[in-house]
Amino acid sequence: MASGLESSLEKELKAWRENRSRESVALAAERTKFAPPAPSGSPDSRRVKVNGREILVVSRTRRTFS
Repeated sequence: MASGLESSLEKELKAWRENRSRESVALAAERTKFAPPAPSGSPDSRRVKVNGREILVVSRTRRTFS
């Protein structure tokens, strides 16, 4: 009887993990879908490749101390 319960729990856990992975992929797609466009002609920004992805690096404005 216990092995039947264990196998049922294992099946339920496997299904939960599969659903969770599908949801995380869908959420990641939604985030990238609505990402604001990157500024193209900004003089204080540049694109750098990190781990195979292009990252926009924006430098902060410099403060002048009087």
